[in-house]
Amino acid sequence: MIKKYLVGGAVRDQIMGIRTNDFDYVVVGSSPDEMIKLGFKPIGRDFPVFLHPDSHEEYALARTEKKISKGYHGFEFYASPDVTLEEDLKRRDITMNAIAMDDSGQFIDPFKGIEDIDNKIIRHISDAFAEDPLRVIRVARFKARFPDFAIHEKTFQLLKKIVKNKEIQALSAERVLDEIRKSFSDKNIIMMLEVLDNCGALEIILPNSHFSEIQGAANLFFTSSQASELNTDDQIILLLLILYLGDNEIEKGAIVNAKKLKLPARSQHLINLVSQHFLQLIDIDKADKKTQFDFILKVDFFRRPELLFSSLLLTKYLLNIKKKSHDLDAFMEKLKVFENDLSMTKFKIDPMFKGRELGQAIQKKRFEIFQKLS
Repeated sequence: MIKKYLVGGAVRDQIMGIRTNDFDYVVVGSSPDEMIKLGFKPIGRDFPVFLHPDSHEEYALARTEKKISKGYHGFEFYASPDVTLEEDLKRRDITMNAIAMDDSGQFIDPFKGIEDIDNKIIRHISDAFAEDPLRVIRVARFKARFPDFAIHEKTFQLLKKIVKNKEIQALSAERVLDEIRKSFSDKNIIMMLEVLDNCGALEIILPNSHFSEIQGAANLFFTSSQASELNTDDQIILLLLILYLGDNEIEKGAIVNAKKLKLPARSQHLINLVSQHFLQLIDIDKADKKTQFDFILKVDFFRRPELLFSSLLLTKYLLNIKKKSHDLDAFMEKLKVFENDLSMTKFKIDPMFKGRELGQAIQKKRFEIFQKLS
């Protein structure tokens, strides 16, 4: 007989009184062929997961897993009508995520997840927890999401065991970045990094960072209203810049790890721009107009103005975190006026000019407008 159960975060959040729109179901007693006959659309590559034909919610067949090699993908899955609900729940990471709810609203809680929620404990289900390196980052993220919860001592020892066994190195950049993004949504990225630092994982994920030095100041910023002015991608950029901010430069670790994490092209470009021009950016408000104009020309302002505005904003926040005073707001306002003046100006240029001469004539006209700015 086919039975379905609501599982995972949706059940946990309901118990904790948190609203959620993300519903996942596990199906016991069925097979892929039967699910397809019922109209479900298969979407899983590694194991049988389906979309409901009407609600488009995810339904996964109950399954077990067996470790066969290192890393997040080093598992062999077994999905069959004879796999029980408890066997499926047992393969999950922590007890609060291993609770199911049936159609009548009854909880099935074989690993005492509700008790751990009541006692505010993040606890692993079994020693098989140590087989999946992604769980180090997930536990760190759950600690960040629920800061008043404590990581159980034995669970923390298993985190350290995963790191010691060098399983972390097998994690894909995409999975690491995905968990970092989720932690920014929870608005407590620094606590997540603190857990990773304490168990030794941070040095592997983001080696040679200055986390211990910037932890307090960065936490104040990322939990403030200022952080909400940045989208998630730009918060990740700022985090990398902070972690590799030396006394007078952005160290190359910011650029290296942006590539390692496979950040989007725009993000990598911004990190390169701020890193390579940091000293000029922090003093651009004090420079003369010719120096300012040459700089905005060098960073391609006339083709991609958004990049310079973003670079200045990121630099401003870096300086705030370092408690250094520079009036970059005034320069950004000047650039906005300049951009507006350019859009309203039609240049009169000798039609005989071609190629390089034409380009020089246009830049001369632009500089004339820039010089008039107060």
